[in-house]
Amino acid sequence: MSLIERYGGKDAKDDLIRGLSTGELSHRFEVIREYTGHVGGRNIIGNTLGTIFFLPWIIVGAIFVIVSFFIIFNPHGESEAPFFLGCCTLILGSGAAMIGITAVKGSVEEVTNPDDYEKYEVTVYFNRHEKYIAEVKVILDATDKSIIGDITFVEEISLSSKSEIFCSYQPGSDGAVRPDYNYFIVSHGDVSITLDNHNYLNDKNRMKIAEKWSERLGVKIREPLKSTTFGGLTF
Repeated sequence: MSLIERYGGKDAKDDLIRGLSTGELSHRFEVIREYTGHVGGRNIIGNTLGTIFFLPWIIVGAIFVIVSFFIIFNPHGESEAPFFLGCCTLILGSGAAMIGITAVKGSVEEVTNPDDYEKYEVTVYFNRHEKYIAEVKVILDATDKSIIGDITFVEEISLSSKSEIFCSYQPGSDGAVRPDYNYFIVSHGDVSITLDNHNYLNDKNRMKIAEKWSERLGVKIREPLKSTTFGGLTF
């Protein structure tokens, strides 16, 4: 099945599909964002570091469990304090050991039996004339050679008065181990496409960037502009 047969139905979309298929993209389409990524395959360094990090959890957890049994089953007179202490260390030790075992098992399985490797490129195209924006994924390399070159429309929006620009703010961790992230997104109903991302921003600079995207795409800015995402929850 051709791309036109699979995804066709809108003039701007059909033009984009033809351009992607032939390699001759219309000048009406501009690239807003592009990045590459991959899934699957062996991540030797990451899995090795993960194993080194979680092995002490198993060792320390096992020590806590062994000590707990000595405390619980050792005679301690009429006092129940040692018994409760042993129960607490047993729970903590068992929990730490289970976390460690699960993490190490996952790391080992990713090395010995990895998921199929897939490298992809994601590009966001914008047609100002048609007010059409689309996020497209192209497979660059893969274990399954038959899918190399496959093109998928991840999301697409025909922009209108109902479309909005907003900023999804994800606060960083203490000590700047992980920085703040500000993702500028265009949404229409329940469909969203990420346009840009920045690290540390104050409210003034955040609004300036939103205004730039609002003018470029011809859509309004959501009130309030910023929504905070933390631990998978949005506030």
